[in-house]
Amino acid sequence: MLLFRSLAVFLLWGVVSIGEPVCTPHTLYLDNFNLPRQADFAAGNPAVTLHGAVPAPGKWGQGLRVGPGRYATIAAEGNLLPRRGTLMFWFKSDWPDANRPGRSHTFFSWGWNDGKSGYCTLSAGWWEPAGANRTYLVFENQLYCHVSDVIDYRRGEWTHFAVTWEFGDRLTAAFYINGRRIGVTPRRACKTVPSLSTPIFLGSDRGTPMAAGRSADGVFDAIQILDRVLDTREVRDVFRAEEPKWREIEARRFAWLNEVLKQPWTPKRDADGRVLESRALLDESYGWATRQGAQAAVDKLARAGFNVFIPCVWHGRGARWPSKLTPVETGLEKTLEREGEEFDGLANLVRLCHARGIEVHPWFCVCYGDRNWQPLASFIEPGTPKGACEAHNPAFRKFIVELMLEVVRRYDVDGINLDYIRTKGVSKSRTALEAYRKRFGADLLEDLKKPRANGWPNARIVQFQNDAIADIVRRVSDGARAIRPNIIISIDGHPSLPDERPGIQGRDGFRWAREGWIDVLYSMDYGTQLAWHKYDAIRKLLHRPSALVVLCGNYERLPNGAVGPRDGEIVAKLIAFCQRKFPGNGVALYWLGSLDDAQIRALRAGPFKEPARPFWVRADSATPSR
Repeated sequence: MLLFRSLAVFLLWGVVSIGEPVCTPHTLYLDNFNLPRQADFAAGNPAVTLHGAVPAPGKWGQGLRVGPGRYATIAAEGNLLPRRGTLMFWFKSDWPDANRPGRSHTFFSWGWNDGKSGYCTLSAGWWEPAGANRTYLVFENQLYCHVSDVIDYRRGEWTHFAVTWEFGDRLTAAFYINGRRIGVTPRRACKTVPSLSTPIFLGSDRGTPMAAGRSADGVFDAIQILDRVLDTREVRDVFRAEEPKWREIEARRFAWLNEVLKQPWTPKRDADGRVLESRALLDESYGWATRQGAQAAVDKLARAGFNVFIPCVWHGRGARWPSKLTPVETGLEKTLEREGEEFDGLANLVRLCHARGIEVHPWFCVCYGDRNWQPLASFIEPGTPKGACEAHNPAFRKFIVELMLEVVRRYDVDGINLDYIRTKGVSKSRTALEAYRKRFGADLLEDLKKPRANGWPNARIVQFQNDAIADIVRRVSDGARAIRPNIIISIDGHPSLPDERPGIQGRDGFRWAREGWIDVLYSMDYGTQLAWHKYDAIRKLLHRPSALVVLCGNYERLPNGAVGPRDGEIVAKLIAFCQRKFPGNGVALYWLGSLDDAQIRALRAGPFKEPARPFWVRADSATPSR
């Protein structure tokens, strides 16, 4: 048996044996939990400290059961190399409903010795509202190194998890479920490699500085830590070698999608039989600001079958049109100089789009602010969240509202889109502290230390944040509609249900839709597994269900951190799914930069086979429930 296992190890590139894993030359730590308080192998301390965790039937032999107040710790030194590595394990949940866990469940966590209370965690749900159904790898929170996706777990079924990471000039990490790469974090610049400041907490969030008692609630088996980064193929082969039913599990990956695609799609049509459906495409670049770039963008939109273009005109570092209120964006001046003084890129784009039956909805990154762009200096103070303007400064709110209304007033636009419509954190600036004290007669910093009994943020802080952002949304809505009564107002966000843990950045799209301030609430969901359970629930509570539109993604983050186009067939299927599942205000895709010929062919052969005219269910089409 030992000879067979050793042979299997080498056949699989020194990664894993057939069945229960064994040591390889790259193993730093292996625990199959057959010895309750000691690892099978450990380069460092082999002791496993049980804090209420108990042995239980595992995938093979014994496993380790964890739950509320029951976890285990593993020594970090020697057993995990911070610079690079792979961590893998199997887990079977005890959640009442594994598909919709209802609250956060933390698989593991540890603290980073980075001088900033950094941490690493893998958790089904994290700080976002309960029931959001996303699993998060937050590898280094201080470097914003994280990735997440919607994961459907099955009660009573073992799931394989793998996390890989590597520090260099930049940090990147990848997350895998059942041999499939869920995502890769953006590459984050880092000057040093931090050491671990805590042991590895298995089944607990105690490795984080703001632990709230989240536990994994289930059984672990076969935890492995390697000294190198496994690639996508190797992780897949580990899963297949250890799971006899791997074909069945992999076939279920898109079952949720394919079941809906079996349903016929009956689009709305006008009196002449033409399809009525808004098909929006977002563009974060400013390639459209030149004559050649605009023509190329419009041609691409038309070829793919889109009829709504959402080009970014404000990204927090200057205007992408000849504004009379603020300078042109840094880096765009020279490009525009070559087009001539009289050229207006936005006017040109609107003209070209309208000639092809395409609407234009300029996109504003509302509260985003580049600290290095001097004209915004008066709106960014010490204590203002990183990458944001001070939303509690009335002068900023006045400036950004007038900037958006300038575009609505000067250009024949069909809509406006509000992104970064949030504070990006809780500001500790002098302006925010004074505004809070004046509003509530209380100290903001002290209230930050006083969450509600259930762990939710202090209600006064939530209201303070919500009111500042709502002021922008309401004023833009009223002002834009006074100028152009038929304008469509949309926002980009992550809507949550009223009974979920409230966000603390002032982004309350559910309320804005209910109040009728916005026509469309784009929910940004760029993975291949859409959170359709949640969108079903939200639409049932909206007086105008069609307000919610899923904004799908058409890109994949590659292992080297770069971004590349997603498979065209998958993109087309996601759009077709949304057509059937969430009818009303159409479909949307992010972004133009990843729209390639394969995606265009798949869209035109499938969901966009017939051309369509834009169609909107406006906020004034129903009486808002207040």
